[in-house]
Parts: sequence; structure tokens; C-alpha cells
Amino acid sequence: MGLIRNFTQSIKFRINKSNKKPENLALKRNRLQLGSPDWLIATEAYYGGYLTNIHRRKVSDLDDRSPEKIATGGMTGGDRMYHHGYAPHYSHYLNRFFKDNNFSEMVVCEIGILKGTGLAIWCDLFPNNRILGLDIDISHTSENLDNLLSLGAFKKGKPELYEFDQLNPDTKFIKKILKNKKISICIDDGLHSEVAIMTTIKCIRPFLDKNFVYFIEDNSKISKTIRSQYKEFKITAIGELTILTAKKY
Repeated sequence: MGLIRNFTQSIKFRINKSNKKPENLALKRNRLQLGSPDWLIATEAYYGGYLTNIHRRKVSDLDDRSPEKIATGGMTGGDRMYHHGYAPHYSHYLNRFFKDNNFSEMVVCEIGILKGTGLAIWCDLFPNNRILGLDIDISHTSENLDNLLSLGAFKKGKPELYEFDQLNPDTKFIKKILKNKKISICIDDGLHSEVAIMTTIKCIRPFLDKNFVYFIEDNSKISKTIRSQYKEFKITAIGELTILTAKKY
């Protein structure tokens, strides 16, 4: 039933998309219900919205793409909630966290942060929690922090930024920065390749809280691979979005 409900939400959302342009919603985001699909779309647009052709300055030593491929085009960001249509699914799975006071000391970890739009969203949703931003190159976010601050982001504190190579993750480093805490919410919006996604899950898995939710974006085929290796996860695949939770969720 949950999968049918999520699929129905996605269809309804896409039908109504034309009536909910992000730039229009951004103008009234303070009047929208916190964490609702419209609020997520509006907040993403408010903090920068859709960005493309962001130059790659640094890649992993294990990245098997050719120099020509790496130099071609650029990175895209600010597209999860509206352009990819993930807003209703994020709203559904995050609802229990921002409405439950028991999650006042949790850790939110986003992998693949580009210019920090997602981090600004999570800081607005979870102002009293630790927000971690991991990326092979944190310079784009670092350079955009003043802009985000001028827009009112990070009122309760800036996110923590750390360099993280998805193709060669350092588990000891993750343990160190977590300081004996567990990750309640994890978002993988990084390389999107099967190798990167699976390597990251292996690294992050020991540090997941018992009531975690783990979003994996922009890969429509990865759920089958995860399902074959991690029997303990409840796996929901909706288009290019895969959501992992504990089976009892």
C-alpha cells in the first residue's frame, strides 16, 4: 500500500506541477506548511533553485571517466524537489522527524552538496540538529555560504562541511566526525553511479540510526542491486529515487 500511495502522490504531483512554478511558490514560502511538498519546492527555489553547468574542479582519483568527459558540460543542482519531482516523497518520509520532538538531537547527512541549497533546506527543517555536508569538492558551497546567509539560511548555525570521496570513503573519518552519534537522515546526491552508491552505503551503514531514512537520487536501477545485498533494508523505488528504511518502518 505504501508504494501505491507514493506512486499516486507522484502522479498527482506531476499533474499539478504546471500550476506550482517554484519561483511563484518561493514568494510565499513563509505561508506554506513546513515540510510540505510545496514548502520544499519553494525553499529550494528561494535558496537558488535549478543550477546547471557548474564546473567540476575536483574529482576522485578513482573516477574512471576520461578527462574529456569530466570537462564536458558541468554539474547540475537545485533540481530534486521540483524538476525531478521528489518533493512529495521527501515530505512523506521526513514528516515524522520534524514533527517528533524525540529527534531533537539527530544527525542529517547529505552527500553531494554542490552549492549548498539542500543544506539550507535541511537547516530550516531541522534547526536544532547537526547537518553534515559531504563532497569531494566543498568549494562551491563554501563560496556560496555568504549568499545563503544573506537569504536567511543557517539561523541556528552553519552546516559542517567535510571532503568525502564516494569512490574511496574513509570509514574511520566518518566515525570521527559523528562523535558517537548516529545518522537519522542520509541523502546521496553525489556521483549517482552504481559503484559510488554501493561503496557509500557500505561506509555509512554502520552509522545509521535504528529509525533512519536513506535517500538515493537519480538512479532508476540501483534498487535491485541494493536489494540483493542488503536484506535488512526496506527498499522503496519510485522512478529515479530509492528510499531505504528499517524494515519495521
